[in-house]
Amino acid sequence: MKIEDVYNEYDRMFASSNMPFIRCNTCAKAYYYPRTVCPFCGSSSIEIIKSSGTGEIYSCTEFNGGFYGIIKFKEGFGAYMDIEGNNIVTGRNIIIKFREISGKILPYAFVD
Repeated sequence: MKIEDVYNEYDRMFASSNMPFIRCNTCAKAYYYPRTVCPFCGSSSIEIIKSSGTGEIYSCTEFNGGFYGIIKFKEGFGAYMDIEGNNIVTGRNIIIKFREISGKILPYAFVD
């Protein structure tokens, strides 16, 4: 799989309001950021999977009027992203929502 294939599949899943992640077929670890080889074991045997789109805030900070943080997803991977909603604090459950930014559909975390 080429890196362009990974980015294209992420874009396709975002456009369908699905949160992708990658699972390594060799070591079974999950990660979010697009790569063609597993960052844990170096295997190129990977699979792009649809996540549940749910997790919790692992850490967060307020900057320039917005909230940003690391989200730990139910499937075991983490991702840094915008966070919106009420009472944004570590440990709160989130769901992933999507919005268009500069012509691209991108995910953000929402605290209900």
